[in-house]
Parts: sequence; C-alpha cells; structure tokens
Amino acid sequence: MAVNYDIYTEVLFNGKWINIDSRVQRLDGKVSIVPIIWGKSWLWEAIQELTSHAYSISFDKLSDGIKSVLRVGEDTKNLSFESVDFQTAIKDRIKSSPSRRGYVHHSSIAMFQTGEVDNIEVSLTPADYTKMDKEEQREYSYYEWDDREGWYAIFQKIAHRVDFLVDSFNNCGVPFEMFDDLDSTEVKAKDIRLIIIRN
Repeated sequence: MAVNYDIYTEVLFNGKWINIDSRVQRLDGKVSIVPIIWGKSWLWEAIQELTSHAYSISFDKLSDGIKSVLRVGEDTKNLSFESVDFQTAIKDRIKSSPSRRGYVHHSSIAMFQTGEVDNIEVSLTPADYTKMDKEEQREYSYYEWDDREGWYAIFQKIAHRVDFLVDSFNNCGVPFEMFDDLDSTEVKAKDIRLIIIRN
C-alpha cells in the first residue's frame, strides 16, 4: 500500500508555532487548510532527501491549525509526524544556478526545451566530450538545466510556495498594531518549519 505524504508550513511568531498554509472555502461553506504539497510515490525522492534533516515531533507540538485538520476524521495513531527546518533542509540547498550541467546531444536539448521530455537522462562530462572525434562533438553542446522531476524540482516548488505564504503572512497576517516594529515581527526563513505527515 502506498504511503501518503502531506507537508504543511508553520512559522514561529511571538514564541508560538502558527500554521500559515492556504485556507480554501469548500462548497459546504467549511474552510479547509491546504498542505503546501501532497502526494504519494512522486514525492518519495524528495521525502528521502528531507529525512536526513528531519526529526520526529509529537501531535501535541503541532500548531493548532494542523491539529484541527487532523482531528477531522483522522486517527492520529496511524500517522507519523516529522519536522524539518525550512532554511537548512530546503532553502540553503537550492542554488541560483542550474543544478545539472554537461555536454548534451542537440536533439535532447530540443526535446527538453519544448517539453517533450521532463529530464535529460544522458549527458557527457568534459572529459568524455574531449575523447570524441570532432565530427561527433558537433552533435553536442554544453548545457545547464534543472530537472523538472526529482527532489530538486520539488524543493524549488516548495520554496516558491513557502515564499508566497510567508510574504502573505508578513503583509496580512501580522496584527496591525504590531506593524510599527516590522523588524521584530517579520517572519524570515529561519522561523519556518515544515511538518511532514505520513499515513
């Protein structure tokens, strides 16, 4: 049976963890908290990458927002909870330059750029490229890219979503009377943790 993964976002604000994930009003009028990302097998590689940074957390240490989600029809005994520091587990691991580089066949570059394929599977190192004869080298170009699948792409997606949530919280979630001292109230990457729930 496949494992389900839900990842939620919490920020430390005034000494208390607060869930800042999006809220969606359902057709029945109730409001649901939406995880920042969720899935089964397609998230497995990213979850494995996070595991070295994760630590177990008990239900009672979660924010009230996440507790409220889990109390609605979930048996928490069948769930495991882990927490990761957003800054070290994700933000610091995302580089501004592409994560992959090498000499790639022109047809592979074209298929990747047009979206026919989500990843470039075969690339040559500079050493391999120089071993080829000049005629073969003409069919390759040096190329830099990020995979559209795999843990790195998921980390980029999570970081983008967290940045949006934090910006929204800093602009709309902080009580108006606290805006005089924005330096002490503004949430930063170091104040964020992600909660991974497996079931």
